[in-house]
Amino acid sequence: MTAGNPFARRAAKRPRRPRPAPRPAPRPIDDIALPAGPRVICHFPPVACSPNHRDRWGRIAAAKAYRKACWADARAARIKAPAEGFIRLRLDFFPPDRRARDDDNAIAAFKAGRDGIADALGVDDRRFRITTVWHDEPRACVVATIIEGGDA
Repeated sequence: MTAGNPFARRAAKRPRRPRPAPRPAPRPIDDIALPAGPRVICHFPPVACSPNHRDRWGRIAAAKAYRKACWADARAARIKAPAEGFIRLRLDFFPPDRRARDDDNAIAAFKAGRDGIADALGVDDRRFRITTVWHDEPRACVVATIIEGGDA
């Protein structure tokens, strides 16, 4: 190809989209009234775990990493699951900032975290009966509490 060839074009490069900033570390939840019971405090799900995230392979990799992180958090908390029956699990979502969020997106983004907690407990996540509570106070975490007493 010569410089004078009208058919030789260079493809215009698209500018790269910036990667999302990492989530801040969770802040303490000691001053918030939460139900009693064994609990796991996990980071808020990363943006890449959201079902609306466009990068498929990035979403898969982020979900694997988040599942592993929630597994480690649950193992560190040393919680035990009931031997049989349903497990009532309350999820308290504390967003990382005060921006408006779609609650069903956060629940779907936490799917990998829920699987990681189930792996750490050694149970199938079909046994979970979930109650979700959304808080406006930014703490950048999800608190999973096992509610004891009675079947769900």
